[in-house]
Amino acid sequence: MGKSPETRNSNIYRLGAFRQKACRAPKPQKVSKIIIVLVARLSLEGSSSLERETFRIIGMEGVDVKGAKLLVGIPDVGLVGVIATSHIVQSLKMKELGHIDSDEVPPIVVIHENEPKSPIRFYGDGGNLLVLTTEIVLPPTAIFTVSRGIARWAKSQGVDLVIGLTGLATPNRLEIEKPAVYGVATNPETRQILGKAGIKPFEEGLLVGTYATLLRECLRAEQANLTLLAEAHLQFPDPGASASIIETLNRLLNLNVDVGELLDKAEEIRVKARELMKRTQEQLRSLKKIQEQELPGIYV
Repeated sequence: MGKSPETRNSNIYRLGAFRQKACRAPKPQKVSKIIIVLVARLSLEGSSSLERETFRIIGMEGVDVKGAKLLVGIPDVGLVGVIATSHIVQSLKMKELGHIDSDEVPPIVVIHENEPKSPIRFYGDGGNLLVLTTEIVLPPTAIFTVSRGIARWAKSQGVDLVIGLTGLATPNRLEIEKPAVYGVATNPETRQILGKAGIKPFEEGLLVGTYATLLRECLRAEQANLTLLAEAHLQFPDPGASASIIETLNRLLNLNVDVGELLDKAEEIRVKARELMKRTQEQLRSLKKIQEQELPGIYV
């Protein structure tokens, strides 16, 4: 049975409309792609500004640190850096100058002599020596933010040299009477400093954790960095290793910090630092710190 002209025209109109829709279909897709790209870019920009706000240095605005040497002591192998910086601050009667604040640092306040303090603090001697120290274990999420913030701040403020103080896990530490100290330098100038002070270079191996991140971020920021590693116990606080680090700093920076009292109180320090060492040990396990005792498989 034949179709009427009206029916044929109606079908042609529907077919034409379908073809028009098919031709127009890609346009909304293009718009959606543009929207997706814009959203992605906005998300990245928002993330960047938020990231910048997660690290703040407070109280150091009026402090002239140009040309200063910054010692960094953070919980790590043997608590070497923490014990060393604490002893240096007390011996030189350094004053608290400021602190680091970050949304990624645990919500902890340190109480000392009935006075609340930030867990990550700067100390100064009124000259060209700065100390950054903390009694808390930085969670893995905060290690990158804090390390990068320190490196960039030091570079922007004209700090001459960032010196990380830590331990090098040594299986036969009990057999070593006086721990040796090794150094890792980031540029030819700091390598010359190592040589003049008679510090053995750390030739081959792996660094893992906070000090590795700090060293890497200093490289990126083109901030001179020197990391000192003393042979130390992996699982116990090691005041003896801290004493070796301090004696090395005495030569390196022309300091005069006596380590006699530190060695006399070694057992007392080990007892007081037990809990901090326990928390540090848990973090070191999560960071696979044991890898530092291994040589790289291949390196050319």
